Amino acid sequence: MRLLHLADLHIGIENYGRVDPSTGLHSRLRDYLERLDEAIDVGLAEGVDAVLIAGDVYKNRTPNPTQQREFARRIHRLRACGLPVFILIGNHDVSPAAGRAHAVEIFDTLAVDGVTIADRPRIHTLQTRSGPLQVIALPWVTRHALLTKEELRMASFLEIETMLIERVERFLRQAADDLDPALPAVLTVHGTIDGATFGAERQVLLGRDLIYPRSLVALPNVDYVAMGHIHRHQALGDHPPVVYPGSIERIDFGEEDEDKGCVIVDLKAKGEAHWRFHKLAARPFVTIAVDVRSINDPMQRVLAAIERRSLRGAVVRVKIDARPEQADALQTEAIRRALDDAGAYVIAAVTVEVERSTRGRLGNSDASILDGLTPRRALELYLRQKTPPLSEERIAALLAAADELLAEGAQDRVELLS
Repeated sequence: MRLLHLADLHIGIENYGRVDPSTGLHSRLRDYLERLDEAIDVGLAEGVDAVLIAGDVYKNRTPNPTQQREFARRIHRLRACGLPVFILIGNHDVSPAAGRAHAVEIFDTLAVDGVTIADRPRIHTLQTRSGPLQVIALPWVTRHALLTKEELRMASFLEIETMLIERVERFLRQAADDLDPALPAVLTVHGTIDGATFGAERQVLLGRDLIYPRSLVALPNVDYVAMGHIHRHQALGDHPPVVYPGSIERIDFGEEDEDKGCVIVDLKAKGEAHWRFHKLAARPFVTIAVDVRSINDPMQRVLAAIERRSLRGAVVRVKIDARPEQADALQTEAIRRALDDAGAYVIAAVTVEVERSTRGRLGNSDASILDGLTPRRALELYLRQKTPPLSEERIAALLAAADELLAEGAQDRVELLS
């Protein structure tokens, strides 16, 4: 049996782009849809028997009708090819409040044949052309889903975390025992495994992570663990393989050096799973960092640095370190023309760092670089521009404190709404 494993599609992220006047669609929406099309092409060419999407279909919990339509078109394409589609609910998909539908619930409501929506922990059996496939689903775990209001009110934060882990572990152990050992089985989880390397998902996180130990997902009778939530592709175990395919498209410069893609999984025999990562043609993000402080002709050095880079179709930012007396010689418009001539898709920023203080040389048109920033990301950018500069340890501590406040605020809002 062969599977296509995807995660973190994040349809709807629209930073670093523009609206196409001929279609009315944002250019970055087109990027994400093209990556999804490319991943589907890979799966079809590889002859997969089923598609697993391990959470976070959309950017947020309230996708607009256009985003829903475009995703539905891709699901229709897969179903037209006879492939069952399994969609796990991620933290960007869960219902924003009790009684409200989650982002992909419409497929369940319409009872779309061959599309399985997993919004609660349970075992599913998919019928594929190569036989039945057992799937243990562990969607994004919310405290309110597994704990009573009384438990939430009486327990400390650490006690709540401990209770959640214990209840997840009990479910997974029982589910593994309930599997038919003669049939292939996959565990799919949207969450964080201890030891995973984070990426830019920290900047778009909705809710606070519950960290699962690796031993929690290394279950008997499970052949492969299909993870979602962490944007950086990585594998954390071999028996069974515990694999994050990563997101399908770059979100921002935090993912500049990460390959984006999908995973093809071969379940050759019971307990024998092999997987391959397929790189997708994600939008390139390029940072051009130039230090001109020891240069007599700073403008020429910057233009030469631009000429050396391949920028066609890329989101580009330029960061220049200069002496105070050099700042006026750095002509922003000439730099922008050079970037345009080099084929840059979007000029995210042109900044000049003078004596440790950022002297922005941005026009009004550059206000778009703030689009899509979360409060946490905005805080991080602010902290990194402080004078004198803060240490990485201090920045990390302040961001951790901010995470606590944001998580508490989100929990308070959910309690009020419920």
